[in-house]
Amino acid sequence: MLGAHVNTALAGLDQVLVTWKPPLVVILDHSDVWRRVKAQSPGTLMVGRLPLPEEPDFNDPSLDPCRAAQRHCDAVLPAAERMGRAYDFWQGVNEPVVQSAEATRRLAGFESERARIMSSHGFRVVVGSFGVGNPPQLAWWKHFLPALEAAKQYGGALALHEYAWPRLDHDSHWYLLRHRKVYKGEPAHNWSGLPSHLAGMPLLITECGLDGLIAQPKPQGWKTLYGGDPGPYLKELDWYDGELQKDSYVVGAALYCCCTADDPQWASYNIWPELAKALARDAHPIYRPARFPDPEEQSPTSPLAPVVQPPSPPGLPFEDRLDQVVQRLDRILALLQARGRKGNT
Repeated sequence: MLGAHVNTALAGLDQVLVTWKPPLVVILDHSDVWRRVKAQSPGTLMVGRLPLPEEPDFNDPSLDPCRAAQRHCDAVLPAAERMGRAYDFWQGVNEPVVQSAEATRRLAGFESERARIMSSHGFRVVVGSFGVGNPPQLAWWKHFLPALEAAKQYGGALALHEYAWPRLDHDSHWYLLRHRKVYKGEPAHNWSGLPSHLAGMPLLITECGLDGLIAQPKPQGWKTLYGGDPGPYLKELDWYDGELQKDSYVVGAALYCCCTADDPQWASYNIWPELAKALARDAHPIYRPARFPDPEEQSPTSPLAPVVQPPSPPGLPFEDRLDQVVQRLDRILALLQARGRKGNT
């Protein structure tokens, strides 16, 4: 179930990935090499992520989630159109921070609108991309369900990050294997799990591994513990992989990370080249390709998905409510026009 999170397209990495053929690769470096990798390893799901200089603050009560989603998509779409069919999904905000139920609702509105906009251009998304232990209250997942509904409607998936420190083992389950609490529920934390129609939502663990940031502010990876010897880490990864295989909705998990040897921040996390080559040599990839509907297969006449926004505060002036209605109508008109253009091509 293990794959790789690629920070940089390193020389020789493409050949190793073609040999390995992992179930999942997450990519920050959007070079032409990934088209060749996808062509030679079509079963590998590829997720593109474009780091942006500014991202929305979901804890800001004045944030308009739909406008923020449009700005985000406007920034990502040029890269998405350039990479085309090489990537299966695009990620949104990396490890979003939510500090309240209201902030979680704003994030859900953002992700729902992002899924709709990207789908209207022929691209699928993963939603969530929460860091370890987030959202901090499991009960807040009920406010994030609209984003999962939108992801399901538009052929997307849920993304989570899972790390542990200083070992990958069952005692770290608040962080590692936290997805089980999300899917199955945690009564002690007032969360009963995903509703039945979302219980099979495909899950992509888009970052995972050993991360010293759990215990201290300075980044430390597996090389800090094992002095660069991949053997002990591979044994722990074998345990984690076995656990992932027990959860049928998990599609893959991307080890963080492949980067340059002199990366000042993440060099101790680097799985390139020794660990990546060991996996390419010895791993037997498991593919669980859930049927993700192709955005281009959606009928132009299919019903429009509702735009998800937090409820308006009580007493909102009539002019502001009218302005919101006009904004929604403008978005619906733009979507109809986009679908009309697609139908004429």
